[in-house]
Amino acid sequence: MTEQRSFFSTFLRAAAVDVEADIDRIEDLLFRDEDPARKIRLLTYAGYRNDREVRFSGRVIRFRDPLDAGEGTLSRLRAMMAIYNSEEVPEICVRCDAYGGTAETWTDEEGYFSFALPLKKPLPETTRWEEAVVSTPEREAQQVKMAVPIMAPALDSHWGVISDIDDTVVETGATNFVKNWRRVLVDRPQDRLAVPGAAKLYQMIAHDHQAPARPFFYVSSSPWNLYGFIAEFMERNGIPHGPMFLTDYGIDPGKLIKAAHDTHKLAAIEAILAFYPQLRFLLIGDNGQHDVEIYARVVRDFPGRVAAVFIRDVEGSCKQGAKGALLNEMEASGIPIFCGAGFNDALAAAERLELDRPFEAAKAISAKAS
Repeated sequence: MTEQRSFFSTFLRAAAVDVEADIDRIEDLLFRDEDPARKIRLLTYAGYRNDREVRFSGRVIRFRDPLDAGEGTLSRLRAMMAIYNSEEVPEICVRCDAYGGTAETWTDEEGYFSFALPLKKPLPETTRWEEAVVSTPEREAQQVKMAVPIMAPALDSHWGVISDIDDTVVETGATNFVKNWRRVLVDRPQDRLAVPGAAKLYQMIAHDHQAPARPFFYVSSSPWNLYGFIAEFMERNGIPHGPMFLTDYGIDPGKLIKAAHDTHKLAAIEAILAFYPQLRFLLIGDNGQHDVEIYARVVRDFPGRVAAVFIRDVEGSCKQGAKGALLNEMEASGIPIFCGAGFNDALAAAERLELDRPFEAAKAISAKAS
């Protein structure tokens, strides 16, 4: 039965991939010679670099006038559905001009593109945002060139932050969609609520939410379609900006709809740790889904790299049950743990960590703080 189910799943996935690819190609042919007023739209997502490489990504979709969300529930729902229902454009040439060099790549079946460019440039003395520029030389875009913000951590940075988003930064109610559907599908960025204490905690760590003194990275199972939505929410609430690692809700050979929550998050965190071997990280998440399990694995697989783990308790269980056992296990290994209904009480815990000390000294201090 398992083999039959596996075969059937594989068959459906392959069929769905073929159908979606055919639809994308047909749409591209249909729209290529249409009214030039309807152009393609170039989207860019914040990137990051070290002294050897710069990485960033983006997407090409068909341009359409944004719907006015208005004040009514139905109009807001339509506007949100339009965000999810983007029309990607595959096989588009994208040019990048950055750090004195030029490179080109092509969008994939879902309209995404990415650059990982070699670099020989020391990190700056203070964490700052730098800039790359991308364009679509063979197709007319709504905006001819788009800037890509690139985070460059300070040369003497000792630690950074890797944070979840849903129910860690923004109240989502992801564990109970039936109860919180309006919050997920109707509320605009200005309507969304930040998790209690999150803005104060993150601002204390960052000092400046627009150009954080320490690098912030956000890892979430939310789709890339919501990148602009999330970025606007962060700006409105003073949450530090940082590169986001979101997911693709499209269909491709490796997944049906989207990648598994824990697989995506773990891979993203591992990539960040590998890219910045000199940094330790404060991991921030919640116990509503799989953050605790993922962070526990990171602690085991990357000894000495996790400075502390802060968990927002959405289940009311904190250190009870299987997730509580994992938190206790991490704490017993010398990792400072905070677990609370919000982050108002986490400010003092963060101050006690003294994470700005050099790498080896910070590890010793962190062990005592627990």
